[in-house]
Amino acid sequence: MKFSKDLKIFTFYTFIFIIGCFLMPKTYVWGYNDRNCWVSWCNYIYHFGIQNIYKLKVDYPPLIHYFLWLLAKILGSSENIFMNIYKLKYIVLLIETISIFFVYKILELKKIKYAHLLPLFILFNIAFWYDNALFGQVDGVYTAFAFISLSFAILKKPSLSLVFFVFCVNFKLQGIIFLPVIAIVLFNEIKRYSISKIALTVLPTIILQFLIMFPFIYVGDLKLALNSFSESMGRYPMVSMGAYNIWSLIFDSPQIMNDNMGIFHFSYNSFGLIAFFGLSGLVLLPFAFKSLGFFDKTLKLEFNFENMLLVCVLIILFFTYFNTQMHARYSHPIILFAGTLAILRKDYMRFLLVSLAVFLNMEGASKILKGNIADFKTFWFQPWFVSLVFLAIIILYFYDFVVLMVKSTKKFRSLN
Repeated sequence: MKFSKDLKIFTFYTFIFIIGCFLMPKTYVWGYNDRNCWVSWCNYIYHFGIQNIYKLKVDYPPLIHYFLWLLAKILGSSENIFMNIYKLKYIVLLIETISIFFVYKILELKKIKYAHLLPLFILFNIAFWYDNALFGQVDGVYTAFAFISLSFAILKKPSLSLVFFVFCVNFKLQGIIFLPVIAIVLFNEIKRYSISKIALTVLPTIILQFLIMFPFIYVGDLKLALNSFSESMGRYPMVSMGAYNIWSLIFDSPQIMNDNMGIFHFSYNSFGLIAFFGLSGLVLLPFAFKSLGFFDKTLKLEFNFENMLLVCVLIILFFTYFNTQMHARYSHPIILFAGTLAILRKDYMRFLLVSLAVFLNMEGASKILKGNIADFKTFWFQPWFVSLVFLAIIILYFYDFVVLMVKSTKKFRSLN
């Protein structure tokens, strides 16, 4: 009976995916995407094989090239690749739809009414589909893998969690920001395992990583493949690459300022990293203590979806708001995580603010819907205004975190 219901819901989401493919724009907006990269890399893979792609000095991790390899196989010629590279959007939409199906499964597990319909609140959100449909970017893929990895970690399925985390970081290095959260949740589970069980848990991950790297090992390009994880770091050493964050409040034109500049013998890049790591550590520390067994009687914290999604939302915000070199699209992952949290908590106002801020930043930086590159005159698209909205969002979610900490210690005091 349950299988029949899941099949119906799966069919429902499949139908939405097909409709989405029909509605997907068949073009890319020149100048605001990596279309030329997708075309050249896909064409190169078609002619010379995926194993040789790093001879082209590409700076993306391996997994995206498997997506391009699949697209090259489907399209079958250089001409078709050039004319139909937009079909990469279909693959991204497929992965994003799967992540939305996972949201449904979480809501069903929580016995939330209308579990199959509420995830559409995320999927039909313009801030969610802007990155893929209009920007032509692929951030939804690593976001989906990170979300699924976290979900399996919370559900105490460490092998599956690790597998999807490998997919995540092999698709885009930005996914590494989710590592501490997932690691803390996983450690809380596997600390009770025997050495042999831990080895069996980790083995599929090791095999998967080897299989991903094998084509490049085979042709002697392993070093080039590994370099792809780090070569894009610092490629554009600007204070901002389009993200409307704290630097938009400090400087008039952060996009033309080198982030190696600074004050008090610290670069702006260093200040951003200190803020990111410091604030992230602050929200992770109580859960790390709980996972390690420290203050176990004092901290009555649970590794549930509501708590861990809240931590992820804050980490994404800290990452994009305080770091330099941030693109507007780097805030894309927050839509899936904050949207799921909003549905679980029945708290939609914060999510509406998140959606507004992400959309205003994406459109303000790219001007795709506007149709020209002239600056917006209206104040709600101004970097300082969007930055203030993001700051308000951070304050609201951090307030939620403080309330959670207070409640967790109150539980301890009430027990005594």
